[in-house]
Amino acid sequence: MKFPATLILLFCCLACGPGGERQEIDLSDSVVENPVDGVGHYVYALNLPEVISAGEKFEVQMEWRTVGSVDPNARYTMDIILDGPSTKVYSIPAGANTVGELHLANWLSYTFDVPEAFPVGNYTVGVRLRDANRDLREVPLGYKESLAMDDGFYRLGEVELVP
Repeated sequence: MKFPATLILLFCCLACGPGGERQEIDLSDSVVENPVDGVGHYVYALNLPEVISAGEKFEVQMEWRTVGSVDPNARYTMDIILDGPSTKVYSIPAGANTVGELHLANWLSYTFDVPEAFPVGNYTVGVRLRDANRDLREVPLGYKESLAMDDGFYRLGEVELVP
């Protein structure tokens, strides 16, 4: 028996996280028209849980877009940060993501573990790219400065961590 894709997506969204509540975040108004290096790498849309639990896994779904003149040999390490009462950085190596490919627009989905001893509270979810071919130097993203965080990260959304 085949199920429609929308039914499968609805089931996946309801099955994720405590209570299954997920947030759809549109970041299209947060991108700049002329990125600093002429190339715009950015998360255009994001889907993440509203609430995550210490010691559990949570899923982040992102629509990455890359526009402009892209080096076809470029490879990027993507870092996701949870920043709040504590901080955790998750790295996805260049071989495990397709960020930065020429005129790419696709949905990427990653699952991350939350440390069991992580303190409860509100956390910012952020992202940065590092150039895997150039000593992991930070790559400028195509966001407005209002989303800038420390260490080259950009704010994508907020989650609440519960015990």
